[in-house]
Amino acid sequence: MLFIFLILVFLICLQTPKKSLGRRLAIYYTSFLYLGITIFLYNQQKIDLSNWQSYFLLRFDDEKSAWISLSTALITVSLTLLFWKLFQSGYLKKVYSYSRKNWLIYALAVLLIFAGFLAYSSSRYAMKGIDNTSLDQILFTMSQPIRGSDPGQIINYMIDPLLEALLITVPLATLLYFATTCSFKFGAIYLQRQPHFKTKKVIFFGLIGLIFGIFLGGKEIGYADIRAFYFENTSIYDEHYVNPREVDLKFPKKKRNLVYIFLESMESSYFSKDLGGIQEHNLLPNFADLAQNEGINFSHSNKLGGMLQIPGANQTASSMVAQTSGLPLRPSTSLNSSESSEENSAEYFPGAYALGEILDEQGYNQALLMGSEAEFAGRDKYFTQHGGYDIRDYHWAVETGRLPEDYYEWWGYEDRKLVDYAKETLNELSQEEAPFNLTMLTVDTHFEDGYATEDTPDLFGDQYSNVIHDSDRQIAQLLEWMKKQPFYEDTTVVLVGDHLTMDSDFFDSVDPDYQRSVFNLFLNTNKQKVRNKNREFSAVDMFPTTLSALGVEVPGDRLGLGVNLFSDQLTLIEQFGYDSFQNELMKKSDFYNKKLMQDDEKDKDRE
Repeated sequence: MLFIFLILVFLICLQTPKKSLGRRLAIYYTSFLYLGITIFLYNQQKIDLSNWQSYFLLRFDDEKSAWISLSTALITVSLTLLFWKLFQSGYLKKVYSYSRKNWLIYALAVLLIFAGFLAYSSSRYAMKGIDNTSLDQILFTMSQPIRGSDPGQIINYMIDPLLEALLITVPLATLLYFATTCSFKFGAIYLQRQPHFKTKKVIFFGLIGLIFGIFLGGKEIGYADIRAFYFENTSIYDEHYVNPREVDLKFPKKKRNLVYIFLESMESSYFSKDLGGIQEHNLLPNFADLAQNEGINFSHSNKLGGMLQIPGANQTASSMVAQTSGLPLRPSTSLNSSESSEENSAEYFPGAYALGEILDEQGYNQALLMGSEAEFAGRDKYFTQHGGYDIRDYHWAVETGRLPEDYYEWWGYEDRKLVDYAKETLNELSQEEAPFNLTMLTVDTHFEDGYATEDTPDLFGDQYSNVIHDSDRQIAQLLEWMKKQPFYEDTTVVLVGDHLTMDSDFFDSVDPDYQRSVFNLFLNTNKQKVRNKNREFSAVDMFPTTLSALGVEVPGDRLGLGVNLFSDQLTLIEQFGYDSFQNELMKKSDFYNKKLMQDDEKDKDRE
């Protein structure tokens, strides 16, 4: 690419006068378009941008990097030289110069165009570049601080939607400039003899760009979701929400410990086809063995399966909230983020009453262990405010000397270290007389393609498959270690995915009729004769089900919007139907906003 770029600059220099403003502008303009378009197309074709050969060598192989470089160069230099020739021949002539006021108005119009097409490109990126994305997830992510996020995702945003918006805006801004400053001549006929800068027309042009971009963005997201989220109301919370504070939960005399492991992007589709997945080779052999011979896997089918993904539980933070509170976590329906989602908010989801709070009142010692930064998406606030968890994240590992200060891999540190710290934490918690709850979150299987180390076995020729398989192995080793410990007899273990994978190309060849689901497995529960097949359920049902797995009696078998899967009660998905339940969760709710997100009852008590 860079070799062609040097040739392109050389051609521009040959065709333009030395030390002229025109030459400099032509070089800058051509350089931006060529490099920008090439990098954008490389990224679309998933060509490795870190490979130096893609930049310096013409490789006419399956990656198509050479063809992209050549075709982009030819188009870019041809258009640039065409405009230059039009200026030289007098067909295109600058006859009007902007005043300072003109430049300000022009800049405003360009910003409007850029904003519109950034809305479009961001929507396209979210809906097509990231799998299983919905409007609520986009808005929730936008409402959160970026601190603690993977730097790679920020870079991906810059070289995809941000760059795309710039590549659309720059040519349109150029045409707008020429239309307001230049005369146009075709042969002897003037198409425009005397240009005029008219403020209303320039602003109108900018507004058209803004509206058109937003229109395209809305089309990418889906107008039905936008309408439901902003303009329709649901009564599902008014009619079906069960306040856990008002339920008389009965714990057994000997309280059981809990180890709750959130598995990043863990799907049941990673099983082989004969087991209920879609893989030719089973990527989760240990989980499959545990589900078939030792634990309980709740499934949407008659084979190994899992829970169905719903709005408000379709990314890590919101799923962790939904699984532990029985409530989806949705952003505010206003254009501003909800008060509880702000980085420095005093309260995070104050109306929710979560698993951590219930266990805390029962005297449990609780810890949250993760290899990333817990403040990302406010996870630290949720778990400290709803259970007083001891937060042991990336910062904890650095501050306690377990990691060097300059150590940072993937989202913080890799799962191999997480497993070691889990053993250490379990040994520490088990020494106390009180029961404990260790909640932990893996990260190696995060999109895109997961995090592979030198120790990750290459068994499938695909990095993401290798990483998924290795995660299965690492967690199985942790479980084997736990079984040898004195505390295991009194410990229930829950393995559950947080959401479906967002790796957009991993399921390109999947039958569209195949229902993907989020993996779950309950171990050491002492439950017998459970109806665990052909169940339709979601993250909110994990809340009462987990308490039941600990031997807790849940009167009515309902908490939040969730249903105890160990009971015969129908879940809300089974009552409403999956599509109808999803649609209801997308809608606005005054009950949710006032009593759960803001907790008006608590505010009244303070007054």
